[in-house]
Amino acid sequence: MATHPTAFVDESWFQQRNSPGAYLMAAVIIDHDSVPAAETAATRAAGIHDGYHSTALYHRGHVGTIEAMLDVVAEHAGWSVVSAQVPINPGNTAAVPNNPRHVHAHLEGQREHARQLSTERLLRHLNDQRVRDVYLETRGSPAEWRNARETGSRLPSIDRNDIRVYRRLLDQGAISHRMRLIHVEGRNDPGLWMADAVAWSAGRAIRTDEPQWWNRIADVATILEASTGTELRLNESGAAPPDGERDPHNLSQSAQTMSSPVLYSASPTDHHVGAILTSLVAQAEHARAPAAERLTREVLGYVQQIAERVERLTNTVNNIIPRPPREAAQPPAPQAESVEQNDVSVSHHREIND
Repeated sequence: MATHPTAFVDESWFQQRNSPGAYLMAAVIIDHDSVPAAETAATRAAGIHDGYHSTALYHRGHVGTIEAMLDVVAEHAGWSVVSAQVPINPGNTAAVPNNPRHVHAHLEGQREHARQLSTERLLRHLNDQRVRDVYLETRGSPAEWRNARETGSRLPSIDRNDIRVYRRLLDQGAISHRMRLIHVEGRNDPGLWMADAVAWSAGRAIRTDEPQWWNRIADVATILEASTGTELRLNESGAAPPDGERDPHNLSQSAQTMSSPVLYSASPTDHHVGAILTSLVAQAEHARAPAAERLTREVLGYVQQIAERVERLTNTVNNIIPRPPREAAQPPAPQAESVEQNDVSVSHHREIND
């Protein structure tokens, strides 16, 4: 009897001044029968560390642990997918409040909206992959979980937005009623450790132009624009998304030479936007543009390309074909005498002859 895959999901985001920001939700898809072996390998990769969290490990200098976890993903996961909302607030023209007391709530509202869009896109994609169990890290603290149990609630209030998205998709028939969304504590879940590593590697590449960690899984991973589901290219090493059933497993390529570490944080400080994030924002905006606008842009782009090619061809022809040599100077042709002059000359000769 065929079994359905299981997905483990985690998030990553950054939101800083002078940066469009990004919200990422990563899922690692593993065949149900392969989950125990994958979790054993993830536990072994985490080593003696108390739990696993990529950002904390990076700041403590344990880069090798992160790389080992990504290698587990490359070896055991059938596929990984990242639902990306870039910029983090597209189409939101509301200015950041001037009152510092309201800034935090404003930014949280933007992130929550991005999370809902990313969650919806991810669940739709996982449904296409016939995933049944989706394990998502809870955002509730131990105190919030205790309060939820004391009040007879199944979940902390902060996790209910995820359930609302899930139920809306069920009501729309967009996902199967057999799919389950399960919130769990990520600190002690090896499956979520793998998702954490994938989300961190994508976030690291986008924020700091350091794709070497993402490249460890790029052959078995896809980034999708959250609003439209369009595939985004983080770099030239991206893989095309599977159609329906996941593609056969391919070995990931070797990581590039690791560059000097750069601080990774979500603090609202000034940030220089790198080439990868700039490229992703352009791809995402192109995907979200109305069809007529996209067609106009494409036609104008083609016209510009044709004009540039014509100009290059003209220059090439002018350089290949020699110009004709200038004609040598020749003496001017004799001018015909006027009729009056001829008559005078004839009369003169007649007088002489006479």
